[in-house]
Amino acid sequence: MSEPLIVQTLKHKRAEILGQIKAYEAQIAHAKHDLAHVNATIELFAAPERHQARYIVSHGFFKKDEIAEICVRHLGDGAEMKTRELAERVMIERDLEITDTVPRNSVVFKVVQALRHAKRRKLVRMLEKRQGMCV
Repeated sequence: MSEPLIVQTLKHKRAEILGQIKAYEAQIAHAKHDLAHVNATIELFAAPERHQARYIVSHGFFKKDEIAEICVRHLGDGAEMKTRELAERVMIERDLEITDTVPRNSVVFKVVQALRHAKRRKLVRMLEKRQGMCV
C-alpha cells in the first residue's frame, strides 16, 4: 500500500529543508574561514611591531670550535646537562642576553651541532634521551 499524498509531500519538504540547512552550514563555514583571514590581516596591520620577524645572524659570531670547547669545559665536571642549559652557559660566557628567545634558540641549535661534532670526535657522549631531549 502506498503512502498518502500528505506524507509523501511532507517527506519531500523535509528533504528540501535539510538540503537548505546543509547549504547554509557550508556558507557559514566558508564565512568563518573568510572571517579568520580578515581578523588575521587586521591583527597584522593593527600592531605591526609585534609581528616583525626577528633574525639573528650567528654565522661567524663564534670562533671555530668555540661552542664545543665551552660545552666540553662545562661538561668536564661530570655534570649531566641538557642542551638548553649548555646554550645558556655559552650565552653567559659571551655576555648575551639569555632571556631573549630568538638568539637563545639560535645558540641552542648551534650547541646541538657542536655536540654532534664533539660526539664524533669522542669528546662527549650521550647518556640517554629524556622526553625527547639528549642528556
